[in-house]
Amino acid sequence: MSTGPGSLQKPAAGSAPAVDAVVSHHLNPFTSGVARFNQVLAGELGVPVVGLFDGGADALAAPLLSFKVSELEAGEVAVLEGRAERLAEQGGFQLFLHDYRDTPLERRLIEAAARVWCGNEEIAARVGPLAQSVHTVWAPGLIADTRRYEPSATSVFSFGMAHKLRTDEFVRLRSLLEASGRSYTVSISNANHETSTMGDAQLLYDEMQEVFGSRLYFLGNLSDVAVFNHLVSATFFAAFFRAGARANNTSIASAMEHGAVVITNLDEFSPPYLRHMDNVIDVEQATELPSDPLVLRRISVRAMETARELSWPNLVQTMRGTLTALEGARRA
Repeated sequence: MSTGPGSLQKPAAGSAPAVDAVVSHHLNPFTSGVARFNQVLAGELGVPVVGLFDGGADALAAPLLSFKVSELEAGEVAVLEGRAERLAEQGGFQLFLHDYRDTPLERRLIEAAARVWCGNEEIAARVGPLAQSVHTVWAPGLIADTRRYEPSATSVFSFGMAHKLRTDEFVRLRSLLEASGRSYTVSISNANHETSTMGDAQLLYDEMQEVFGSRLYFLGNLSDVAVFNHLVSATFFAAFFRAGARANNTSIASAMEHGAVVITNLDEFSPPYLRHMDNVIDVEQATELPSDPLVLRRISVRAMETARELSWPNLVQTMRGTLTALEGARRA
C-alpha cells in the first residue's frame, strides 16, 4: 500500500493527464460535499467534471470515478454495473472511495479499477485485499471564499426559494443602494424545494454575483436560528416574486413577524395590508431607501403589528369561524 498523490498529480504542461475527467454522481457543489471535492480536484487536475449518468461518460478513456456508491438509487446501481464492465474493457478506470459499505457493486468496482484511491486509512485497510493498486490519500479543506465580512452602513439580507429569483428586481435594489451613497453588503441564503432543480443554488449564486460582485455574501442553506439572527440584525430584508408579493409568501411573513424592514414588489394581487412606506417598501415605488432610524423603526413596528394580525391562532380562528358559518347556513 502506498501513500501520496502518485499519478493523480496535476500533469505538467503538454503531458497527458493521469485521468481525462472526474466522474461524479452529484454535480451541485452547494448540496454535496463530495461534489465540491470533485469540482476542486478536477480543477487542480485540469480536467472536467462529468456526470456519472451523462452520455459523455461512456466516451471517456481514463476516468476517475469519485462518488459514494451508498447514495445511488437501485436503478442507478443497475446502470453503473453495466458501465463498469465497459470501462474495464476499455482499459480501466480509477476509483476514489469516500466511504465503503462492502456492497457487491463496490467490490466489483474495486476489483475492476486500475487504481483505487482511499480517502482515509480505514477504507484502505478494508479494500486493500480486493484492489489491484490501492493508495491512501486525504481530503483537503473546501472553504474557498475566505473573505472577512466587511462592515457597511447598510446591510441587506434575503432568503427564499432559489428557483423564484427575480434578478431584475435585485438590479433595481442595487440602483437604490448605489444612489444612497452609503456602503452596503448583501447576504443571500437559499432554500431548497422539491420542485427545484439541483442547479438552482448554483444559478442563484452566479446571477447574484453578477449583480452585486464583491458586496455579495452567499450563505447557502441556513437553520431557523441563523435566519432569525440575520433578520434582526440586517438593515433591510429583500424578497422579490415573479409577479408580486402574495398573502401566502412565508418569507415575508417571517421577516415582518420579527420586525425586519421588508423590501419587496407589489402588484394588484398583493394583499392590501402591505403598504409602501407603512409596513413594507415597494421597490418599484421607491425613489430612495430610507436611512432615518426613526423611519426605519416605524416601518419595523408596523410590520410586527401587521404580522400579529396574521398569526397562526388568527388563521385557525378565521378558518373555524368560516366553517361554523357555513354549517349554520346549511342547517338553516
